[in-house]
Amino acid sequence: MPTIAILAASRNGHHPDPSIRAVEEAGGRANVVAPSAGARGLSGAGGLLIPDTGFSDGEVDSGALELLGAALAADMPALLTGKGMHLLNAAFGGDAPSPMDTFDDTVEDSASTGDSASTDRQGRRQIYLSPGSKMAAIIGSAGMFRINSEGWGDRMALREAQRADCLMSIAYQLDDGVIEGLESKEHSWVIGVQFLPERAEEVPASFNSLFLGLVERADDYAATGENRI
Repeated sequence: MPTIAILAASRNGHHPDPSIRAVEEAGGRANVVAPSAGARGLSGAGGLLIPDTGFSDGEVDSGALELLGAALAADMPALLTGKGMHLLNAAFGGDAPSPMDTFDDTVEDSASTGDSASTDRQGRRQIYLSPGSKMAAIIGSAGMFRINSEGWGDRMALREAQRADCLMSIAYQLDDGVIEGLESKEHSWVIGVQFLPERAEEVPASFNSLFLGLVERADDYAATGENRI
């Protein structure tokens, strides 16, 4: 059973949050680490998960960046969700996301009406996932999907002008071009999504394969026997 290091602001002594549960249901062992652990938080891990709940709003935490940087340097499989996707962009030198209230009023009006091209009555956004991406291969298809929209991504958004050059956009909102998914061009398996696939009841069932893929890749990584951290 591979160990997945999961970034969290503080250790939860009771039942794990949805991101930890997703790892456990995918067959992995969750090891919750605080940002202050830095690269030491990867000890014994075969993969890294940085969820939206891993840190609070505000400036990027230096410990979280150190943790992610160590994983990237070792080409460790990594999945980042919610604000984690923006941390990935920052790690590669991308610009900070913009507040949603800086967008054009026509975009805001379209989204607030629940238009089928943007947000439905359950508050789910419609996104387009590009064919040929690792994520599309993992979940078994590309195209249009409805995903959850609650969280930090409702207030901040990343566009192409802010994306780091070493990252590739793999998913985006159709109505305003906001990026919903990124992959590293330089690593074997590094995926970031702005939505929250750990909330399994709010996304397509096939998105659970992201966690299955992370655990599978972590198992392969651990089996190499190379102590790269």
